[in-house]
Amino acid sequence: MKVFIITNGPFPVGMALTNRIVSMARGLVEKNIEVKVICLLPTEMPDKHILNPDTIGIYQGIEFEYTCGSSIRGNTFIKRRWMRVISTVRVLNILWHAEKNDVIILYLSSPLSIFLYFLITRLLGLFLVQEKSEYPFVLQKKSIFGKLYARLYTSYVYKMFDAIIVMTKPLEAYFLARKRKSAKIIHIPMTVESSRFNRAKSDNIDQYIAYCGYLGGNKDGVPILIDAFKLIADKHKFVKLFIIGDSPGTGDLEQLKEKVKILNLEDRVVFTGRVSRDEMPKYLCNAAVLTLARPSSLQSEGGFPTKLGEYLSTANPVVVTKVGEIPGYLKDGYDAFLSEPDSPKAFAEKLDYVLSNPEIAMEVGKRGRETALKYFDYQVQSERLANFLKNLNK
Repeated sequence: MKVFIITNGPFPVGMALTNRIVSMARGLVEKNIEVKVICLLPTEMPDKHILNPDTIGIYQGIEFEYTCGSSIRGNTFIKRRWMRVISTVRVLNILWHAEKNDVIILYLSSPLSIFLYFLITRLLGLFLVQEKSEYPFVLQKKSIFGKLYARLYTSYVYKMFDAIIVMTKPLEAYFLARKRKSAKIIHIPMTVESSRFNRAKSDNIDQYIAYCGYLGGNKDGVPILIDAFKLIADKHKFVKLFIIGDSPGTGDLEQLKEKVKILNLEDRVVFTGRVSRDEMPKYLCNAAVLTLARPSSLQSEGGFPTKLGEYLSTANPVVVTKVGEIPGYLKDGYDAFLSEPDSPKAFAEKLDYVLSNPEIAMEVGKRGRETALKYFDYQVQSERLANFLKNLNK
């Protein structure tokens, strides 16, 4: 059996989606299942630092290919359209040579794309699987037509899949009611390669609080984090805030920088920009505190942040909000520090406590790593996932 993971995201370097794919695929490879990641579209901007230069290759035993012929976005409209054509032809050729009962795991949400792969799998005798780490994007639509579209989408799209992999129990309950009767479903919690974060702190570095992730929108509450940092900045004068990540295609990064300027924190807040997968452990492991001020929302209710598993794996103290399933895995003051969501003041109080009580915070961080190893390490979940995929034909 071979597993094809099809995505519009980057590989092997990216943010949460890419890390989820890497950890799951690596676990399957270690269970002697061939995996190929297919990136349908170029993900690198020509005027930015290129983190994924290779069009085809093997990463940690995982075969990957940008089927459009390049990982770098075309510089003209016509070239971009042509790359889509090339990608479609190449994917069809790859799947035509697949063997019966091979598996496609789809990381796409377009109903037309899903329908296309549904037809391909019916024709070729393949299994179509979707992995869901949050509620469907269509549920965020507020207009009358948006709500009508959401109802049609959720009523029919998920019935095209032979199986669904979900990250949380709320998502499992949601999709159980929307899949077709014969389709299977499995709960695979957030997965992380804990061994990436087995490293000691570097000497002679500034003390800093860190956040890493996508800076577009407000799904992780970065503005709340900045406001909370402002509240403790005068008390902890030698502590900086590192914001690791980017928001390509949006103006959100510039808005965050303007907010920092207005709060007079320009010499205390460091925007690192995009960081490679190999550099990320260094940034996280050297932090005094790792933070996630995720606000309450539909997304946080159903999802579970991949970065939280990475944070915990460092054995550093973690300050995170009590949203979704997070309180189901973590206990405040035992293996993490849990704050009420949507409150800069509440988050600042937790940050202040951690920075003021380093020995206690260190012990909590150590227990946080134990929790990550118990529930989230990819090796813990890979056996279950491999058996699930192998048994789809039953």
